[in-house]
Amino acid sequence: MGEAVSKDFNKYVEYSAHAPWKLKVEPFRVAPAVYYVGNEWVGAFLVDTEEGLILIDTCMFENVYLTIEMIRELGFDPKNIRHIMLTHCHVDHAGGVKPLQELSGAVVWMSLQDDLFKGEPANYEMDDLFYVPPYEVNQHYDHSKTMQFGDVAIKTILTPGHTPGTTSFMITSPDEDGRPITAAIHGGVGPITMKKDYLEKYHLPLSLPQQFIDGCEMLKSYHVDIAVPSHPAHGNLFGRRSKDPMDYKSLIDEKQWPEFLDSRIQFVRDIL
Repeated sequence: MGEAVSKDFNKYVEYSAHAPWKLKVEPFRVAPAVYYVGNEWVGAFLVDTEEGLILIDTCMFENVYLTIEMIRELGFDPKNIRHIMLTHCHVDHAGGVKPLQELSGAVVWMSLQDDLFKGEPANYEMDDLFYVPPYEVNQHYDHSKTMQFGDVAIKTILTPGHTPGTTSFMITSPDEDGRPITAAIHGGVGPITMKKDYLEKYHLPLSLPQQFIDGCEMLKSYHVDIAVPSHPAHGNLFGRRSKDPMDYKSLIDEKQWPEFLDSRIQFVRDIL
């Protein structure tokens, strides 16, 4: 189903900081309107809508040039990114916000909880490896509403645990026959930041692991056609994709989402 923490974690961190080109992958389609533009370690997702492009997560500052190139490889102009929506504030997901926002003029979104948390010491653990240009969040999610961008609907859901304000996404768009397809991204499932010693070190709520479990149980109530992990190794995304980079249909599996969530629940229970 996936790895609790990537077995290549140390390699990925080293390459991301000092040789990001070694983590380059080819962009591919994961849903009717959604494309993978991340790297071998961390995901970033481009959503094509009638109202402009939306980028969910940015990867690190050191490899943001790869994200820009992947967007261009798909035939899109990164200057047409209208919104940058962040799953959470960790450097591997938000490090590239500033240059991408400067390039495109995009509105930057994050949960209120992580906007407050991003300035805390717990969010600076890898600052000795990665540079994060300071950035401002322009909008906070209203989880009570579904955002509509033409025929693409985006529902955000607060799912604390990995960080206090981790946000998950339900992205619904029509397929070639007009049938709605929902792709879901859990905003953060890594268990390291839910270990008791980590939480105590940074004075974070000891309830975060249980909040994560409760959030996963709640997310299982959503109908999801395509499960998309925010780190590809967490859900074997590369192993499930088609050889044709534009064919997302091999990823359609209604059983994958609840199975993925159950596996992540177990990984967290194992550390409690």
